[in-house]
Amino acid sequence: MICPLHAWGDESIRSHGLDAPAYLLGASIVDTDDVDATRDVLSSLRPTHGKLHWHDLGRRQRALVSEAVGALSALHLVVVATPMDLHREERARAVCLERLGWELAHHDVSLLTLEARASALVARDLRVVEALRGRRVIPKTLRVEHGDPKCEPMLWLPDQLLGMFGEAMSSRRPLPSPIADVIETFTVRP
Repeated sequence: MICPLHAWGDESIRSHGLDAPAYLLGASIVDTDDVDATRDVLSSLRPTHGKLHWHDLGRRQRALVSEAVGALSALHLVVVATPMDLHREERARAVCLERLGWELAHHDVSLLTLEARASALVARDLRVVEALRGRRVIPKTLRVEHGDPKCEPMLWLPDQLLGMFGEAMSSRRPLPSPIADVIETFTVRP
């Protein structure tokens, strides 16, 4: 029997160093057999007892995290919505979620866990997902839920990925080879 695939997702907004603001929605797909080892690696990388957050890391820590994430067995997907109207963030998120859901379904992912947001925004995400199911953009077999990064280290993985990706976008430099080899990117217009 093939184990169902699970993806963990996060978001980021970038405007510094770009021609136009961009909304990023990313997901990391990890084989079920590799999840525990991935959690262990991520837990070993955090500098404090809180969650591992790219924004909180210094240059040396980011280099260590980049190397460790590049060595993990994972596939990463990033959807970039640009140019983004900073006053229409939820519109950009919905467009990204549409493309991400479609791509995850084509990778046979059965569960996407997004980082939790305020309850009204979680409800909004779930309404978007139901509308996408109604339009048959994503199948009913792809479930979407929200998780707490304080309790689930796997949610740190897309945070690190988006941190690396956003930094590369802003600096107009390519992603390092290990990450560049395991990432698929998609651009959408919000």
